[in-house]
Amino acid sequence: MNSSIRSLAAAALLSTLALLAGCGGGGAKDPYSSTPTPPLVVNPSTLNVYPGVPVVLTISSGVGPFQVFSSDATVLPVTQVVSGAAITLVANAIDGADRAVSITVRDAAGQSAVVAATVKPAPTLGGFNITSMSNTQCPGFTGNTGQGSDPADIGSRASICTGETAAAQVLVRTANTSPVPNRQVRFDVLQGAFNFVLDSNGTTFAKTITTLTDQNGRAIATLKADPSVGTQIALIRATDVTSGNRIDTWFTIVQATAGVASFGVSPQESGLTGYYKGDCGAGSISYLIYGGTPPYRVFINSLADIFLEVGDTRGQSVIVPNSGGHFNAVALGRVCSGSRDTVITITDATGRILNAKFTTKEGTVEPPKPPDPNDLVVTPPDARIACVAGAVVVFTISGGTSPLTVATDHPYVPPAPPAPPPLIPNNGTTVLNDSAIRLNQAYPSGEVIHLAIADAKSKTISATITCQ
Repeated sequence: MNSSIRSLAAAALLSTLALLAGCGGGGAKDPYSSTPTPPLVVNPSTLNVYPGVPVVLTISSGVGPFQVFSSDATVLPVTQVVSGAAITLVANAIDGADRAVSITVRDAAGQSAVVAATVKPAPTLGGFNITSMSNTQCPGFTGNTGQGSDPADIGSRASICTGETAAAQVLVRTANTSPVPNRQVRFDVLQGAFNFVLDSNGTTFAKTITTLTDQNGRAIATLKADPSVGTQIALIRATDVTSGNRIDTWFTIVQATAGVASFGVSPQESGLTGYYKGDCGAGSISYLIYGGTPPYRVFINSLADIFLEVGDTRGQSVIVPNSGGHFNAVALGRVCSGSRDTVITITDATGRILNAKFTTKEGTVEPPKPPDPNDLVVTPPDARIACVAGAVVVFTISGGTSPLTVATDHPYVPPAPPAPPPLIPNNGTTVLNDSAIRLNQAYPSGEVIHLAIADAKSKTISATITCQ
């Protein structure tokens, strides 16, 4: 009876399974399977934000739509509903110290991601000056300017003649007026016939240049007015690359007239730096003179270790005969301390004067100390010879106290009798005198013989003989 019931139940189960298999073409869904929810991923997870400079967070995974929240909306406000997968943040201006703000992104699946943002006060740019580097010959104009924007105030603005050079300088400081060193500042030509000088020879130019601030927060770029252009107002911009803060100013380019020709030297400033402390750089720097009225007389104060050179002529005064000619400032690199500037004075045939600067600096590396006279020194430390029997290696050994002894890691293998015993038992070498070693047998190429040399006071030094 029980077996019959079990048979009927099994038959019913098989029929049910067959019916389920037939429905839907065999594609019945597994009730235990589900599609995993993609994790919420926002990049970057940390970032620095400067007031007024947009930054973007990117949502690369998660379930949309998304919402975003700020822990301090007065400093870093956000739009709560995100359109798409990008979140643009723009911080408000702040004073004093950095502000930490948490940005929370939440998706439709309830997942959250937190981005740690640091809002930093933007540095200020000021003291934007344009200073002539060519002893400008433009009459009626000054050679210096500060920040300003009144075009009618030409008399107090910087002016340079066509073809002349000038230095653009800007100061980068924090909100508490501390200088900001090693900061990238980009200078751009906004208007006017001038370019920035990219190399020390004054031959490569561009409409934009990026420089670093020095320890005083000062960024400097060299600019040059185009030759043979009309008088015009030139506009220049300096931008702090990190924060985007910027400042503009202007100066005047004055068309050079007859008798007021451009007169310049390039580079305006250059020099040489030594390698060791206490030693100045040695070598020469070539300077180019252009414009003015040739010939030019070039002069420096009398210095024993610096002189001028034109061709085969050397001295403290030389003549450059033509516009576009060169002279060299030559340093002999003698003992010096710190930095020393040499003013080079250039006078053209009409008496116009301009100056260049040649700087010599001591090096930064500590000079090597001479060995202690009592120390053992062996030269060469690694002799390379053909290691045939009887080969002699001569070493120069200085210092120490005689007599010297030599030990080696290559034992002596005596030949068959009746050969005499070795001069140094169990040693592969024989000391001929204080500096010569003779091999008692041949060794193959590539073999390295290590020597330990000791003096009478047990000071030791090592050397090697490499067989070739």
